[in-house]
Amino acid sequence: MKIRYSTGFAVFILVAAALVLGTSVLTGASINTFTGVILLVVGIGYMVRPLAELTATELTLFALFGPLKKQYPVAQLRVVDGKIYSGDKKVRIPGWATNSADWRALLERLQGRAG
Repeated sequence: MKIRYSTGFAVFILVAAALVLGTSVLTGASINTFTGVILLVVGIGYMVRPLAELTATELTLFALFGPLKKQYPVAQLRVVDGKIYSGDKKVRIPGWATNSADWRALLERLQGRAG
């Protein structure tokens, strides 16, 4: 199961990129042009790249860009107060930037496995 970024958050970043690039076109190239391009790339990344993937054996968190990823064995995962832990360490998944349906399904699957 894939856990995606929030579409609303991605759209917000893309709109911000359009505004920054639009003002950059009107005022001329500057540091705002670079900022707008960065926002555009990040917004597109949020739209097309998954945040994480849950398989039968592990939860894999992907970096937004590049090959970097973290893997957590499912056997060690537990849910406490809506947060995911691997042993005693918190798994760093930003719930606010996650697709809400995917987040609920992930928590349900992990709680169902434990219960």
